[in-house]
Amino acid sequence: MRPLALAAILAVHALVFVTIRSRPAALSPLDGVEVTLAPLGDAAEDQKKQDEIKPAAPPPVEKVAPPPAQEAPPPKVVAPETIPLPAAPPEPPKAVAARQEKLPEVKQIKANRIAEKRKQEEAAERRRKAQEARQELRRGAEHGAARASAMSPAAYAGLLAAEIRRHTFYPSAARASGATGVVGVAFTIGPSGRLASLSITRSSGNPMLDAAARTTLRAIHTPPPPGGRFSTSTNIRFHFN
Repeated sequence: MRPLALAAILAVHALVFVTIRSRPAALSPLDGVEVTLAPLGDAAEDQKKQDEIKPAAPPPVEKVAPPPAQEAPPPKVVAPETIPLPAAPPEPPKAVAARQEKLPEVKQIKANRIAEKRKQEEAAERRRKAQEARQELRRGAEHGAARASAMSPAAYAGLLAAEIRRHTFYPSAARASGATGVVGVAFTIGPSGRLASLSITRSSGNPMLDAAARTTLRAIHTPPPPGGRFSTSTNIRFHFN
């Protein structure tokens, strides 16, 4: 509004100046002249109104803090589903039959193993007894004279015959087959009272009976013979009673 008021003031001054110049010279320059300035408006009020017309300033924008960043949850571990194993196909009848046929073979193999183990144990027992006999023979040889029996040779022969009869046995296989026979033997008893030497003078014709005669003589154990050694011969008969 100030430029408008200024323009109005200038226009009034110009009008006064033109009026003064057009009056007669007889008048005094200041006589009869009355200048009235009409106020066109208060500058402060006009400025206030102008300021009110201005658009209102936008309200201050509040700064909104961004939300805190949220950590992404860890991925959920899902256990894999259990894959069912395919069912075993039914065993063909031929395989079942073959397995059933093998059962007797397996039993036979087990029986053979047991028999073989028993043979090994018996062989070990025979070796142990043979070793004991050898040790006894060595001890008898060293002390045979001191331990010699005071009995006569005839009495000792009777004792030896009784010992042979006590240990004589009939092999079960020979009995089952009905085998019989007589085995002639010649042998010597050492200082320990055990067999020192043996020979077959007459075979029975059956290996099982000959082997039984050898086993019988190896099993006898008598007191030390007269003189430390006793040699003789006899026949061992195998027959059914």
